[in-house]
Amino acid sequence: MFIIIKIKKKIVVILLIIFFISILLVGVKDNIRYIFKISYRSYYNAEFSFIDIEYLKNNLELIDLDYNWNEDLIFNNEPNKIIYHHCARSYWSPEGINDYHKERGWKGIGYNFYVRKDGKIYLGRPENAEGAHTKGENSNSIGICLEGNFEEESLSKEQWESLINLSTYITLKYDIYKIVGHRDVYDTLCPGENFPMNEIKNEVIKNIKNYKNTKF
Repeated sequence: MFIIIKIKKKIVVILLIIFFISILLVGVKDNIRYIFKISYRSYYNAEFSFIDIEYLKNNLELIDLDYNWNEDLIFNNEPNKIIYHHCARSYWSPEGINDYHKERGWKGIGYNFYVRKDGKIYLGRPENAEGAHTKGENSNSIGICLEGNFEEESLSKEQWESLINLSTYITLKYDIYKIVGHRDVYDTLCPGENFPMNEIKNEVIKNIKNYKNTKF
């Protein structure tokens, strides 16, 4: 009886060791991916085609506006990360943001996309144009801003769904290796305490892992 108990204890210890080693290996693998800037789509061997990208884009029903840029845009953006922002106001139209950014001496709206509370997605700066949303990151990122002040409120259900779909599209289209909030790369509270950073990121990664070219 004593021998059996000892064996059971050893088995439990071995299983616990295997469990913690597996967790450690997952962390090490992700750190290696991060250090070498290996994109999510490459790391998880996402199967997709140009048709898939167009399919995802069309489903977003992106709304294009004429921002009447103050100056010519510089087309030097090579995105490898997504950076999330909030507009820090409960209500703000993309036109209003564009006017505000011009007042600050910028060419116009600094974000590439703007997601309103009703889930509608507005185009901002072209994806290949230098942004004006995160110092030091404007020529290697896609800036996505959401309507609302997430220090005080939370994403709407419609915003959540649109953001996941938009981020999945961007992550498949470009060599995105990093999905972060503004505060992760700059000294700011943006995108706010209530922004579900980890949940959003994990949902996008799950979509990339499971994405198969089976729609056509």
